[in-house]
Amino acid sequence: MTPSAHVAGRNNQLTSRALGSVLKLGWEYAQNAMVVADVETGLLVECNPALETLTGRNRQEIIGMRFNLLHPEPERASSQVAFRDAMSRKSVFEGFHVQCKDGRLVPVAISSSKPFEADGRQVSIGIFRDVSELEEREYRLTTQSWALSAYAEAALALARAESSAELMQAICEAITRDAAFVLAWVGFAGKGKDKRIEMAGAAGPSRRFLDGLELSWDANRRSGQGPTGVAIRTNTPQILGDTETLESFRPWRQRAQAAGIRSLVTIPFSVNDHQRCALMVYSSEPRGFGPVVIEAFTHLAGELGHGLHALEREERLNGERLEREKAQKNLAVALSAVVGSITTAFEMRDPYTAGHQERVAEIACAIAKEFGWNEERTQAMRVACLVHDVGKVSIPSEILTKPAPLSPEEWALIKQHPEIGYRILKDVPFPYPIAEGIRQHHERMDGSGYPRGLKGDEILLDSRILAVADVVEAMASNRPYRPGLGVDAALEEIEKQAGTRLDAEVVRVCVALFREKRFVLPGLNLP
Repeated sequence: MTPSAHVAGRNNQLTSRALGSVLKLGWEYAQNAMVVADVETGLLVECNPALETLTGRNRQEIIGMRFNLLHPEPERASSQVAFRDAMSRKSVFEGFHVQCKDGRLVPVAISSSKPFEADGRQVSIGIFRDVSELEEREYRLTTQSWALSAYAEAALALARAESSAELMQAICEAITRDAAFVLAWVGFAGKGKDKRIEMAGAAGPSRRFLDGLELSWDANRRSGQGPTGVAIRTNTPQILGDTETLESFRPWRQRAQAAGIRSLVTIPFSVNDHQRCALMVYSSEPRGFGPVVIEAFTHLAGELGHGLHALEREERLNGERLEREKAQKNLAVALSAVVGSITTAFEMRDPYTAGHQERVAEIACAIAKEFGWNEERTQAMRVACLVHDVGKVSIPSEILTKPAPLSPEEWALIKQHPEIGYRILKDVPFPYPIAEGIRQHHERMDGSGYPRGLKGDEILLDSRILAVADVVEAMASNRPYRPGLGVDAALEEIEKQAGTRLDAEVVRVCVALFREKRFVLPGLNLP
């Protein structure tokens, strides 16, 4: 052997020993737990220190165990199948857990080698990688995603809700739409002596947790020692990472177990700086609320407070509006009674005009409806028509019932009745300008009317409609100084005046009512 060959052989020998030492060091100090299992029997024949650390068992307890006893009972059958599969190829298995001596379950990913011979037997090496931190990180990311999604859904609910109750329910449903959060509800601090917490807007598959539950924010009551009571009382968020281990949650632990709850967060907020409230969210997983999740729900609780305040103000305004409408309706009823009395009294003085104002009202309201007026405005038109001649109470009855043409002096008195009617009614709080409409009902589009000679759009539409209805009824009906001329003659007359003295569009609608829609008004002299 040449010196160089001798040296080469010596180097090879040293390399082999060094490699053995390196492999031993790798086995002893590896971070991942490793085992050697007998392929034929499934017994563990060797393990490294990392497996001892992972399981809490020493080497003597592990050697001789069947490999599947490292797993919890529900996974042993599937681990047996995976072990047989690993005999034909290198494999990686996920979804398994190692059961520690103290009962803890550690999620692991398992890699296995192909079988090889060692000391006359076929063995395989298994490597267990603890994936607890990875699963926790993935869970946190998933939960954060769910929290942000819930926040987005809740933000839409804030924009859409039309009442406080609807808003709270929509928020809770948005939070619990995904499986990460199994219950959400809103609590209000009661004002009574017992300081009870009133529940609202609950949603989620674990809603049964709230059945029969009585909570308080009174520090002297046991029911006030829970996270909701503390949060409302101290105005600080309460985070319970695991309801199974926290002593403060003991009174509600059994209830939480039955409902599948393992962690929760309670975020306090206020409505209009005077109503204390809290948003409660529950998870089926321990430590289900990381910083991002808590931040999202904190913002959401604040927005909920603002939203409830806005809706509360709107509901109060709506309540006031309804009260006003009720008062206006009552006033309208009262006014109708007064109007009826005035009309009756007036018609007793002027029997020739008996029914005139009622018929004018029927015609005018029919025209108003054709213009698309709502019921309230149409009723205002009816009131105006029923009292449009109320100013004639100041005119002597002998003038009103005179069977001959009026003198200029008498006619001057008649022309005063729109202004007098206005003065009588101007201080009555009608919701529409009824008094002004009465004042203008003898004004004409060309300025030839009275009492002020208004023109065109200076005249209220209400008055323009009343004027047309008044002319039709007056011409068609009997008067002290002449018999009724009939509806056809009345329609022909207003058509002649359309666009000059009378509003052309109002005339068109009125004529169409009678001629095309066959509008019939009992009491008129029909053609």
